[in-house]
Amino acid sequence: MSMRATRRAAGRRMAIRWLGLLAVLLIGMPSASMAQFDAAKHAQVLIAGLDFDDARRVLASADADDPRVLLERARLAIYELDCDGAAAILARPEVEHADGGDQLADIAHGCQRVTAALVADRDPSRGVEIFWQDEHDRALAPLLIDTVVAARDALTRDLGVDWPLPTRVVVVRDLLSLSAMTGLPYKSAQTTGTVAVAKWGRVTLLSPRASHHGYPWRDTVAHELTHLAVTRASRDRAPLWLQEGVAKREEIRWRDPGPFDDRPPPEAVVQRGLELGLTLPLDKLGPSIAMLPSADAATIAFAEVTSFVRFYAQTAGDDGTTAALPRLLAELRDGKEPDDALSTSSGTGLQGWDVKWRAYIASRPPTAVPSLFGLGAAHETPREMDRLRDLRDRSRLAQLLMARAHAPEALQELDKIELTHAPVSNEGWDHVMGDPSVRWLRARALEDVGRRDEAAPLMDDPAQVFSSYGPWWATRGRWARLRGDEPAAEASFSQAVAADPFDAEGACETLEPNVAPPLVSITPSKAPLCVAARAASGPAFDSD
Repeated sequence: MSMRATRRAAGRRMAIRWLGLLAVLLIGMPSASMAQFDAAKHAQVLIAGLDFDDARRVLASADADDPRVLLERARLAIYELDCDGAAAILARPEVEHADGGDQLADIAHGCQRVTAALVADRDPSRGVEIFWQDEHDRALAPLLIDTVVAARDALTRDLGVDWPLPTRVVVVRDLLSLSAMTGLPYKSAQTTGTVAVAKWGRVTLLSPRASHHGYPWRDTVAHELTHLAVTRASRDRAPLWLQEGVAKREEIRWRDPGPFDDRPPPEAVVQRGLELGLTLPLDKLGPSIAMLPSADAATIAFAEVTSFVRFYAQTAGDDGTTAALPRLLAELRDGKEPDDALSTSSGTGLQGWDVKWRAYIASRPPTAVPSLFGLGAAHETPREMDRLRDLRDRSRLAQLLMARAHAPEALQELDKIELTHAPVSNEGWDHVMGDPSVRWLRARALEDVGRRDEAAPLMDDPAQVFSSYGPWWATRGRWARLRGDEPAAEASFSQAVAADPFDAEGACETLEPNVAPPLVSITPSKAPLCVAARAASGPAFDSD
């Protein structure tokens, strides 16, 4: 008998012993106690699948004083954002000391602190509820609700999932609140740059104003809603690689394709991860990517699962569709283990798919990951580090000069920057590096000295920059409007708000600080965001 077969036989014997012990325990239970055990477990499964009405009916018919039933009532209250009700139940000694009661109590108390002064926007007709820790974020409500509705529709199309309504999103002001609401350790959120968590039946989202220049918050909402969809479709039985891989795949499918959707390709990041020795087996990612030890590890893990799930969906699907994913989720919902579910739905288990995927990765031509992404920065050569340092220092000095209205001197510093990223051609600032913040800085300096036409190439083609940056899009939109290109202006301002909604130039679609929103050429529906952006924004160029 092989070593693998020996381990498998030993595992079966251990499982039989545990099942026998469980049977003895259940047989020894009084029939009433066993009924409460069954009711509590049934309710827990229903809650995990977001079937709240069914869970409520099960709990209503169970013993109201049984600790296990009370624990599930507290869990349901947390899922429905009744944190005070959950805390009251969990304060009972017999519930507090039940298995898992202390963890739920921590979540309930953290939720109480955050939700003590929440304000809400509700759209009953579309089944969306948004809760705001900071009322200044409420200007995002129309866009946020639109994003939720579009993402839900896309997930129903791709995964075949239905939705319990309302869909709830809580927008918090800082990482401490994000941690308190979700149970994600604060240190983990800091280390991996986590900005949202889908847990307890809702999305908890960090306000874009918490980041200096925002983040792709609309795609992030779609990503987190995917987690809720996968949880519901699988009754919370999906492994981490499937949860995150489907979420990364779906986070961009709710909208039209964008210029940065596959840049860099996830396969290129996986290749870089292999070079750095930072890749992990798909089934060894741990409890959460947000809890990996570094931002690099999280980036590479996301790339692995993104590439794998995309490969699986295209290879196992019907004619390249996503039908493979609904089939897999349905098998998981029926109670199968992930490997068995894969085998049943596609004919091949995880190990076989992993071999196919790694062969696919190996067959891909090598693609460099731009240094702008910072991946593996500790492995850069001394010359590369010097060039990056020169870029950072001179850009910062130019920004300080711009803040003091010294645009000519800022241009002199920018002229000295050695090209540090892959240029479009071999020389000259006409083919400037792909960092959008540097391109924007130079364009604004040229504008301030009356040379905007000379700066136009810096703001023209998104293919020449490596990532989305709100101020770059905002200035691009404003310039497009000045030359009468309204479609380009609208598209650019939309991208600006998706990346950095509280940047005043993007939200107000103007550079003039004293122009009141009603006088700006923006629609009335956009005016509240303009007002909020003006209140939140500091000077365009940091002077600290």
